[in-house]
Amino acid sequence: MPNQSGPNTPEGKANSSRNAMRHGLTSMKPVVTEADRPEFEALEAHLRFSLAPTGFLQELTYSRILISAWNMQRVLKLENALLDQSLGEDPLSNPDTEKQAALYQRYYARFEGSYRANLRELERLQRLQLTSDIHFNEVSPLGALHDIQIIQRAQRDAKRNAQQQAKDEDFDASLIAEALQDPDFLKRIREQHDQFTKR
Repeated sequence: MPNQSGPNTPEGKANSSRNAMRHGLTSMKPVVTEADRPEFEALEAHLRFSLAPTGFLQELTYSRILISAWNMQRVLKLENALLDQSLGEDPLSNPDTEKQAALYQRYYARFEGSYRANLRELERLQRLQLTSDIHFNEVSPLGALHDIQIIQRAQRDAKRNAQQQAKDEDFDASLIAEALQDPDFLKRIREQHDQFTKR
Protein backbone atom coordinates (compact mmCIF):
# COMPACT_ATOMS: atom_id res chain seq x y z
CA MET A 1 0.00 0.00 0.00
CA PRO A 2 1.54 3.33 -1.03
CA ASN A 3 2.25 6.01 1.58
CA GLN A 4 -0.54 8.57 1.73
CA SER A 5 0.52 12.18 2.17
CA GLY A 6 -2.87 13.32 3.46
CA PRO A 7 -5.19 15.94 2.02
CA ASN A 8 -3.82 18.34 -0.58
CA THR A 9 -6.64 20.89 -0.98
CA PRO A 10 -7.17 23.80 1.47
CA GLU A 11 -10.64 22.43 2.35
CA GLY A 12 -9.25 18.96 3.02
CA LYS A 13 -6.46 20.36 5.18
CA ALA A 14 -8.96 22.44 7.16
CA ASN A 15 -11.15 19.38 7.75
CA SER A 16 -8.13 17.30 8.72
CA SER A 17 -7.02 19.91 11.26
CA ARG A 18 -10.31 19.36 13.11
CA ASN A 19 -10.08 15.53 13.20
CA ALA A 20 -8.99 15.30 16.84
CA MET A 21 -11.32 18.02 18.11
CA ARG A 22 -14.03 16.65 20.41
CA HIS A 23 -15.49 19.73 22.09
CA GLY A 24 -13.30 22.68 21.00
CA LEU A 25 -12.94 24.01 24.56
CA THR A 26 -9.16 24.34 24.22
CA SER A 27 -9.37 26.19 20.91
CA MET A 28 -7.91 29.71 20.72
CA LYS A 29 -10.87 30.77 18.58
CA PRO A 30 -14.53 30.63 19.61
CA VAL A 31 -16.23 27.49 18.33
CA VAL A 32 -19.57 28.66 16.95
CA THR A 33 -21.92 26.41 15.00
CA GLU A 34 -24.48 27.89 12.61
CA ALA A 35 -27.23 27.01 15.11
CA ASP A 36 -25.36 28.86 17.88
CA ARG A 37 -24.44 31.91 15.77
CA PRO A 38 -27.44 34.13 16.81
CA GLU A 39 -26.71 33.44 20.49
CA PHE A 40 -23.00 34.19 20.01
CA GLU A 41 -23.71 37.42 18.13
CA ALA A 42 -26.15 38.54 20.84
CA LEU A 43 -23.52 37.87 23.53
CA GLU A 44 -20.91 39.75 21.50
CA ALA A 45 -23.24 42.75 21.05
CA HIS A 46 -24.19 42.88 24.75
CA LEU A 47 -20.58 42.63 25.90
CA ARG A 48 -19.40 45.27 23.42
CA PHE A 49 -22.17 47.65 24.53
CA SER A 50 -21.40 47.07 28.23
CA LEU A 51 -17.60 47.22 28.01
CA ALA A 52 -17.16 49.73 25.12
CA PRO A 53 -13.56 48.79 24.18
CA THR A 54 -11.47 51.29 22.18
CA GLY A 55 -8.01 50.90 20.68
CA PHE A 56 -6.00 47.79 19.87
CA LEU A 57 -5.18 46.62 23.41
CA GLN A 58 -8.72 47.05 24.67
CA GLU A 59 -10.08 45.20 21.63
CA LEU A 60 -7.60 42.36 22.20
CA THR A 61 -8.62 42.07 25.86
CA TYR A 62 -12.29 42.32 24.90
CA SER A 63 -11.90 39.38 22.47
CA ARG A 64 -10.46 37.26 25.30
CA ILE A 65 -13.40 38.21 27.53
CA LEU A 66 -15.81 37.26 24.75
CA ILE A 67 -14.17 33.86 24.16
CA SER A 68 -14.13 33.11 27.91
CA ALA A 69 -17.79 34.13 28.35
CA TRP A 70 -18.82 32.07 25.31
CA ASN A 71 -16.91 29.01 26.50
CA MET A 72 -18.49 29.29 29.95
CA GLN A 73 -21.91 29.11 28.27
CA ARG A 74 -20.79 26.16 26.13
CA VAL A 75 -19.56 24.23 29.18
CA LEU A 76 -22.94 24.77 30.87
CA LYS A 77 -24.67 23.34 27.78
CA LEU A 78 -22.34 20.34 27.74
CA GLU A 79 -23.01 19.75 31.44
CA ASN A 80 -26.76 19.86 30.78
CA ALA A 81 -26.33 17.31 27.97
CA LEU A 82 -24.36 15.15 30.40
CA LEU A 83 -27.20 15.43 32.92
CA ASP A 84 -29.63 14.19 30.26
CA GLN A 85 -27.25 11.34 29.42
CA SER A 86 -27.09 10.27 33.08
CA LEU A 87 -30.92 10.18 33.19
CA GLY A 88 -31.35 12.96 35.74
CA GLU A 89 -28.66 11.70 38.16
CA ASP A 90 -25.85 14.00 39.24
CA PRO A 91 -23.21 13.42 36.55
CA LEU A 92 -20.47 13.58 39.20
CA SER A 93 -21.98 10.62 41.07
CA ASN A 94 -22.64 8.55 37.97
CA PRO A 95 -19.63 6.31 37.12
CA ASP A 96 -20.34 6.64 33.39
CA THR A 97 -20.24 10.47 33.38
CA GLU A 98 -18.17 11.30 36.48
CA LYS A 99 -14.88 11.79 34.63
CA GLN A 100 -16.43 13.97 31.91
CA ALA A 101 -18.37 16.08 34.45
CA ALA A 102 -15.20 16.73 36.48
CA LEU A 103 -13.40 17.76 33.27
CA TYR A 104 -16.18 20.22 32.40
CA GLN A 105 -16.01 21.74 35.88
CA ARG A 106 -12.26 22.30 35.49
CA TYR A 107 -12.84 23.95 32.11
CA TYR A 108 -15.54 26.20 33.57
CA ALA A 109 -13.25 27.31 36.43
CA ARG A 110 -10.48 28.00 33.93
CA PHE A 111 -12.71 30.10 31.66
CA GLU A 112 -14.19 31.99 34.60
CA GLY A 113 -10.69 32.81 35.85
CA SER A 114 -9.71 34.04 32.39
CA TYR A 115 -12.92 36.09 32.14
CA ARG A 116 -12.30 37.81 35.48
CA ALA A 117 -8.60 38.45 34.81
CA ASN A 118 -9.26 39.98 31.39
CA LEU A 119 -12.13 42.06 32.77
CA ARG A 120 -9.73 43.53 35.36
CA GLU A 121 -7.17 44.14 32.60
CA LEU A 122 -9.76 45.95 30.46
CA GLU A 123 -10.75 48.13 33.43
CA ARG A 124 -7.06 48.98 33.98
CA LEU A 125 -6.59 49.88 30.31
CA GLN A 126 -9.71 52.06 30.36
CA ARG A 127 -8.51 53.89 33.51
CA LEU A 128 -5.18 54.56 31.79
CA GLN A 129 -7.04 55.84 28.73
CA LEU A 130 -9.18 58.14 30.89
CA THR A 131 -6.08 59.50 32.65
CA SER A 132 -4.41 60.09 29.30
CA ASP A 133 -7.50 61.87 27.96
CA ILE A 134 -7.64 64.13 31.02
CA HIS A 135 -3.96 65.11 30.89
CA PHE A 136 -3.21 65.30 27.19
CA ASN A 137 -6.42 66.00 25.27
CA GLU A 138 -8.04 69.40 24.93
CA VAL A 139 -11.48 68.02 25.69
CA SER A 140 -11.57 66.67 29.22
CA PRO A 141 -14.14 64.11 30.40
CA LEU A 142 -14.18 66.10 33.65
CA GLY A 143 -15.46 69.10 31.70
CA ALA A 144 -18.52 67.13 30.65
CA LEU A 145 -18.98 65.97 34.25
CA HIS A 146 -18.72 69.59 35.43
CA ASP A 147 -21.40 70.63 32.89
CA ILE A 148 -23.72 67.90 34.16
CA GLN A 149 -23.19 69.09 37.75
CA ILE A 150 -24.04 72.67 36.75
CA ILE A 151 -27.24 71.51 35.04
CA GLN A 152 -28.23 69.41 38.06
CA ARG A 153 -27.56 72.33 40.43
CA ALA A 154 -29.67 74.65 38.26
CA GLN A 155 -32.50 72.11 38.25
CA ARG A 156 -32.36 71.84 42.06
CA ASP A 157 -32.36 75.65 42.42
CA ALA A 158 -35.32 75.97 40.04
CA LYS A 159 -37.26 73.35 42.00
CA ARG A 160 -36.43 75.05 45.31
CA ASN A 161 -37.49 78.46 43.90
CA ALA A 162 -40.75 76.98 42.59
CA GLN A 163 -41.48 75.50 46.01
CA GLN A 164 -40.72 78.82 47.73
CA GLN A 165 -42.91 80.69 45.24
CA ALA A 166 -45.76 78.25 45.89
CA LYS A 167 -45.38 78.85 49.65
CA ASP A 168 -45.42 82.65 49.10
CA GLU A 169 -48.54 82.36 46.96
CA ASP A 170 -50.23 80.22 49.61
CA PHE A 171 -49.35 82.82 52.25
CA ASP A 172 -50.72 85.66 50.09
CA ALA A 173 -53.92 83.72 49.41
CA SER A 174 -54.45 82.99 53.12
CA LEU A 175 -53.78 86.67 53.96
CA ILE A 176 -56.37 87.84 51.43
CA ALA A 177 -58.89 85.28 52.66
CA GLU A 178 -58.41 86.43 56.26
CA ALA A 179 -58.68 90.11 55.26
CA LEU A 180 -61.95 89.46 53.43
CA GLN A 181 -63.43 87.71 56.47
CA ASP A 182 -62.21 90.22 59.10
CA PRO A 183 -62.69 93.94 58.31
CA ASP A 184 -60.69 94.95 61.45
CA PHE A 185 -57.69 92.93 60.20
CA LEU A 186 -57.82 94.79 56.87
CA LYS A 187 -58.06 98.13 58.73
CA ARG A 188 -54.95 97.33 60.82
CA ILE A 189 -52.97 96.40 57.68
CA ARG A 190 -53.92 99.74 56.06
CA GLU A 191 -52.87 101.67 59.20
CA GLN A 192 -49.48 99.90 59.28
CA HIS A 193 -49.02 100.60 55.55
CA ASP A 194 -49.81 104.30 56.08
CA GLN A 195 -47.35 104.54 59.01
CA PHE A 196 -44.66 102.88 56.93
CA THR A 197 -45.13 105.22 53.95
CA LYS A 198 -45.02 108.33 56.18
CA ARG A 199 -41.50 107.50 57.40
